[in-house]
Amino acid sequence: MPRPPHLVTSPRLCSRIACAIVALCAPFVAVAQEETKTITLLHQAPSAAEIPPLGTLMRIQVELRNTVDIATKIRLVGSKDGRFIDIAFPKGALNAADHPTFVAEIPAPVAALTYQFVMHQPDGSITTSNRYVLKRKCIQNFTVNVPDSSPSAAYNREVATLVARSKELERDTASLEASLKLIEEMKLSMSR
Repeated sequence: MPRPPHLVTSPRLCSRIACAIVALCAPFVAVAQEETKTITLLHQAPSAAEIPPLGTLMRIQVELRNTVDIATKIRLVGSKDGRFIDIAFPKGALNAADHPTFVAEIPAPVAALTYQFVMHQPDGSITTSNRYVLKRKCIQNFTVNVPDSSPSAAYNREVATLVARSKELERDTASLEASLKLIEEMKLSMSR
């Protein structure tokens, strides 16, 4: 049975159609290859001298490369003064070089902060960054010396202990107020 004339194809016509399809699809393939590039993360950890005073917020900034997506999911995971922390970065913004930049503020540690970043890649995989360790050069400890030779030494020691604890509570209160401020800002940004 002979083929209808519209189904007769020559090798030359087939190669031209194939070339046209490749030419039309090439930009989409290039875009798909760009999207599968691994996103890299740049972060400069603050030095021990740059850690802000206790009770204030410390700024942690991350810059991404190989993407312009400001909604990339990034988390800061680690420990602050021996307690586990897990902070999700809010939506980022493009900097002057068109690199997505993400900023989170966390209360400054009393003694040490250890953290790393967890980032979701476009292909669904998860990447972790290097681990960063910040330690204060000196830790604020409050003590009051009381001489043992006075007749009311036990009373004075008790008062000194209460004074030291009150100073520690002031420090902890300042840290909690900074945390509450951060929570309020997160609620506000999530409601937008």
